[in-house]
Amino acid sequence: MTFIACDTASVDLDDENYVFDGRGGVKCEVNGNLLKPSVVTSPGARSVWFSMADYDDLNRMYLSFRNRGQSPDFIDQFVTIEITGISTTTSMVGNIYNLSEEPNQGEYSIDTASSVYKTNEIYFGTLEILYHDIDNYILGGRFEFDAVNEDGEVIEIREGEFDLKYL
Repeated sequence: MTFIACDTASVDLDDENYVFDGRGGVKCEVNGNLLKPSVVTSPGARSVWFSMADYDDLNRMYLSFRNRGQSPDFIDQFVTIEITGISTTTSMVGNIYNLSEEPNQGEYSIDTASSVYKTNEIYFGTLEILYHDIDNYILGGRFEFDAVNEDGEVIEIREGEFDLKYL
């Protein structure tokens, strides 16, 4: 299944009147700085990937978004979350998934594959499903995690929110 979002990040779960509609997008803070997907205008290009598939009998959910940065540097930043045990046929509201090592993990990368931060047993986080409309194919929730690179540098992903529709 493929998930779709038109707006890059209008989701605001702190607003008590927020209504999940599958068009809220995704966003988070990286070390206190807001990160939203870049707006993409090229045909066929995407800045948000959100899919669900049965892979190795694990029913995986894959959420990733990219921010290309501003001119003149255009430094790419990616936030990626993979979790298993997902179902589109039963409500997942209230489910909390721990993000540590594969197959359930969080990841942040900047510019190149050599700058990758991943969750593990020491640096970890969670993804919580807050909304799941099975009939209208809408999934929403929160996430946060700490991740570390090979040099021991830690990145903090906080205030992660998503509201997306899947086909």
